[in-house]
Amino acid sequence: MAGKRGVPVPRPIKGTEYEIFFGNTAAERGWTDLKASAKNALADAHDYLTAHPGQYDPDRCYQLRGDLSTALVDGMVLPQWQYKVTDGARLWYAVDEPNAKAKKPGRVVITKAATGHPNETDSKKNFR
Repeated sequence: MAGKRGVPVPRPIKGTEYEIFFGNTAAERGWTDLKASAKNALADAHDYLTAHPGQYDPDRCYQLRGDLSTALVDGMVLPQWQYKVTDGARLWYAVDEPNAKAKKPGRVVITKAATGHPNETDSKKNFR
């Protein structure tokens, strides 16, 4: 099967890495906006999310609290995390852990991508 000229080659994932998906069209649009405004920081975020999305980093990555601590994805309740792309920009994502027995790779589902700080985390109950 021949590829088309001029089409970017997608980066393959390693067997130990997580695949990244969009959970909704708003997240996809937000990702596109982030790519335009913070391309290098978003590339770093992508690397982090494919390698270890559930790893706590007090300065950059942590699970959301309260009502935002989980997200419903494909009928499953999954832990929802926040990654600080820049001082204001945020990614919210749900982590579906890999299942070796089922030969299912891990998934990261982007639920929100925002160039500005999300208002939902301003209340005390949802703040980390």
